Order: sequence, then structure tokens, then C-alpha cells
Amino acid sequence: MYPLWINVVGFQAGWWACILGAAGELEIPSIAFAFGLAITHLRWSATPRADLQLAAIGLLIGVVVDTLLQYFSAIAFYGWALGPLSPFWLWALWVLFSLTLNASLAFLKNLHWGVSALVGCVFGPLTYHAGVQLGAASMQTWTTSMLCIALAWMVVLPLMVYLAQNKFHTTRGDA
Repeated sequence: MYPLWINVVGFQAGWWACILGAAGELEIPSIAFAFGLAITHLRWSATPRADLQLAAIGLLIGVVVDTLLQYFSAIAFYGWALGPLSPFWLWALWVLFSLTLNASLAFLKNLHWGVSALVGCVFGPLTYHAGVQLGAASMQTWTTSMLCIALAWMVVLPLMVYLAQNKFHTTRGDA
């Protein structure tokens, strides 16, 4: 097991790499870096099976959420994508985010689900806004877009925390 601060730093490094990679047309190296971080996490995790399962379901949820946000014009993501789906760099971010839920964000599992909803409602849109400001996406109408993203994350974060706590929880010896 590795210290939680490494999970925090790894997620942040992956986030910056993917956002700047999408903005600077360096997506493939940024995606490779993010998945390298994910593999490293799984290698050092005390519960790699639970983390991998949570990352897989988080990836699925993320693709659906971001594709719907894009479909309904809440946000337009830049980058390489498979048809109308969200870009691959976002897929990498969803995997990395999912890997924080049993590590650096595990404290959310001990709080009321309403706290996760509030955290998602506030910080979800802020990260998307930061991505727009850094050139990885665009929004046509800021207020409507931020409201849609806030509502999405008000549901997504408690759902992901619930899954981490009840379905893909950490138990020793799941490797």
C-alpha cells in the first residue's frame, strides 16, 4: 500500500496531463500517461480487484454522463473520440477519478450522501470550467452549462461513493 498523498498527486498529474494534452493536441501521450498512473495505482493498491471493478463501472458512467452533456450541448469537448461519444482523454480521467474513491477520497464514504451531492454539485462544474479555461472544451451558455454539469455531478458523485462503499469496497486480500 502506498501513501494517500501519492494518489492525490497522481490524480492531479493525470488531470493536468489530459486537459493540457487535449488543448495542445497531445492526447495520445497524455492518455498513455494517465493509464500508466492507473496501472501504477493498481500495482500498489491493497485492493486492486475492487479498484479495477470500480474503475470499469466509473468509466462506463463517465462515458454516459459526458456524452449526454455533450449531446445536449452543455459542453463541447475537444479531442479524439469514437463517434458521438466523449473523447478518450475524458475516459482516462474517469478511470483516474474512480481510483481515488477507495484511496484519497475514501473519506467521502464516511459522510452523509448529501455531502457527496454538495461536493459534486460544487466541484464537478469547477473542474469542467477549468478544462474550458485551459482550452480542452467550450461552453455556449455558461450558466446553463454549469447548471447541467452541477446537476449531473450532484447525482454522479454520491452514486460513485455508494458503489465504492457498498459494491466495490476495499477489503484486504482481494487481489
